[in-house]
Amino acid sequence: MNIKLVECIAEIILSLSEEERQLLETKITAATPSFKVPQSIQKNISDLENRLKTFEAQYNMSSSSFYQQFKAGKLGDTMDFFEWSVFYEMWDNTQKQLAPTQS
Repeated sequence: MNIKLVECIAEIILSLSEEERQLLETKITAATPSFKVPQSIQKNISDLENRLKTFEAQYNMSSSSFYQQFKAGKLGDTMDFFEWSVFYEMWDNTQKQLAPTQS
């Protein structure tokens, strides 16, 4: 690591006006590569979300609320609930995997 270089850069940044700092931030953000979710994966996520919305409308409950109650054994064991829980787990796992990389 070049400590002298880092110290010089820090000194320059600290001497910038607010407007110059905002411009610098804009330039850094534009230069930072962003992760784009491939269209096929985005389609799969959208399909999962549509399935979840169908269950949410049918049972008048959010998927996260349903999942907490289902895992706690408060809702029974109908096939719908097992399907809903699988779709929710798939959606949740996808969100956790994509979260650190999405911009």
